[in-house]
Amino acid sequence: MQIKSKLNLFRFIFISILGVLLHFTYEWSGDNPAVGLFSAVNESTWEHLKLIFFPMLLLTLTESLWAHIQEKPLPENFLPARTIGILSGMAFIVVVFYTLNGVLGRNYEILNIALYFAGVIYALRTENRSKSRQMCINDYVSMTILAILAVAFFAFTNYPPELGIFADPTAD
Repeated sequence: MQIKSKLNLFRFIFISILGVLLHFTYEWSGDNPAVGLFSAVNESTWEHLKLIFFPMLLLTLTESLWAHIQEKPLPENFLPARTIGILSGMAFIVVVFYTLNGVLGRNYEILNIALYFAGVIYALRTENRSKSRQMCINDYVSMTILAILAVAFFAFTNYPPELGIFADPTAD
């Protein structure tokens, strides 16, 4: 139990720090389009979902590579549970963000920051709960979902649809 708690704390810190950095890397890069594929390029809700998706995707790749190097199998349901965690964390952020905005009538930056960290916790907690359950998706479906999401982030960064989730509230 102690090792699992430390691993979850490491995962939370890794995702959180990388996600916070990705909020600023596009601007720091001088608006480099390649950096913008992985970083938030504006203040839209969609762009902020990159801050949970890409750190969790990188963590997934890192943990998979580490297991391969150590010649140890990944835990059962690792990739499906991680995929469910990522999707759950992203959905949590969207639902709570729009609910808070609807209830409060405006956007509070401190709540957005707290919401991001709560979304990371929710994603990891959902992932942990999913590992011991029978999954409705397998590794191939999980990889397909993650690949489609990555492509969607890349495409919609440059060509966002005319939907509220893609709108930059700070744009004129």
